[in-house]
Amino acid sequence: MRDDPYFVWLRALSDDAFDELLSCADEFYTINRALSLDDQTILTELLRDELPPALVRWQHYPIDDVSDPSSGAMFYYHAHDSTDRLDDEHGHFHLFIRPDEAAMFSHFVALSLDARGGIRSVFTTNRWVTDEQMRPAKELIELLPEAFVIDRSRPSWLVSRWLMMVVRLLVPQIQQALWLRDSALHGDGTQEMPEARQEDRARSVLSEVPIHLIDVLQKIQREGLLRYPL
Repeated sequence: MRDDPYFVWLRALSDDAFDELLSCADEFYTINRALSLDDQTILTELLRDELPPALVRWQHYPIDDVSDPSSGAMFYYHAHDSTDRLDDEHGHFHLFIRPDEAAMFSHFVALSLDARGGIRSVFTTNRWVTDEQMRPAKELIELLPEAFVIDRSRPSWLVSRWLMMVVRLLVPQIQQALWLRDSALHGDGTQEMPEARQEDRARSVLSEVPIHLIDVLQKIQREGLLRYPL
């Protein structure tokens, strides 16, 4: 277990940083529990004001996306049609950050969800998919997770907080996906990415890392018991 990358990351956190992670795990659990008690999911919460309620393939939810005016962070949810989506995937959130509020946005990861709102994986996309400014993994990793702050009440404050907590809980997996993305483009995250590869329509998803949230939460709990024995 000590060789597990997530456990290694946990052990490297300072006590203050680990306490912040515990707070994120607690908020993530609280949001999901509140939704479950009303037989809801993060997806029904996101789509609760949509008319009609049925998901329209390729449409952004919300239709004008969500952007924080202070951080410049953004997100939207959408789903591909049945011939162009991952197995068992309902849809995915695309998440974006900026080095400053005036800069062009960068897509740092997408969250693939099943029909019950469970996270299947994190994945990265090629530049043309979201028309982003593609920045090297190292630069994005240095900005995360602090740059992804969404302080908006619409379409749902719960969804915004849920996404913020997920990004903070999955730092190692997001970092891995970003390094794999850069490797898929040129094998070296320190060099400028070849423009031709960024525009290659045959390459949309560049990397994907499976996610098991229960396993993540259990590892955090185990680390908490090691640091703070009962």
